[in-house]
Amino acid sequence: EGLYDIHIKLKSIPFLEPEVPTIAEKHEIVAGQVMSTDVKCLRPVERAGVVYDLLRNCSHGTFPIVDTASSGTLYGTAARSMLCTLLQRRAFGPPDALSDYDEGGGCDSLGPRRLSPLVQWDTIERVYPRYPTIDDVDMRAGDRNCWLDLRPYANTAPYTVNETASIQRTYRLFRTLGLRFLCVVNHHNQVVGIITRKDLLPESLSDSLMRGRNAHMNTTYGFD
Repeated sequence: EGLYDIHIKLKSIPFLEPEVPTIAEKHEIVAGQVMSTDVKCLRPVERAGVVYDLLRNCSHGTFPIVDTASSGTLYGTAARSMLCTLLQRRAFGPPDALSDYDEGGGCDSLGPRRLSPLVQWDTIERVYPRYPTIDDVDMRAGDRNCWLDLRPYANTAPYTVNETASIQRTYRLFRTLGLRFLCVVNHHNQVVGIITRKDLLPESLSDSLMRGRNAHMNTTYGFD
């Protein structure tokens, strides 16, 4: 093994080999079998306190933005660095800017108006690669109910994969596009899961295959 290979293993970096794992070639595995269903999502316009708590309790680098009024239709994605920057700069709209949004109002009810001050992209990217972290954010009690409009900053065309897509196709997407994650959607473009590189390693695929078999046995034969 080369020096780089040794460091990759020592640091437990989920490196994807050029060839699709043998287990994926031998078995019919789809994206829905290997994805994580514990997806941390945000709404297109979200309470500042909700965003702050999510970043405090979760280390993910990117979060799907979904329209909860349509059962989680994918709107886009938001990068952690961008969210921390907006919170640090207190780019909030007033708490009373929206009336019925928390009661199930969707994207259509927001209209075209911007609901919080706009932070320019050059301002966000100026500090690259030393973006602010959640520890740099001072969340005041009075700010928690303020609105953070994520629509101007969202990546509204993220790469996705359908839950019925084969693992071979999913693996090649990661390899050819250099992806770190993929949102998994159903036929209605609703977010149903997330796949990361770690989920595509041979040992992870083997675990997913076994879980699928056990679930099938429990459903078919009524085992506990």
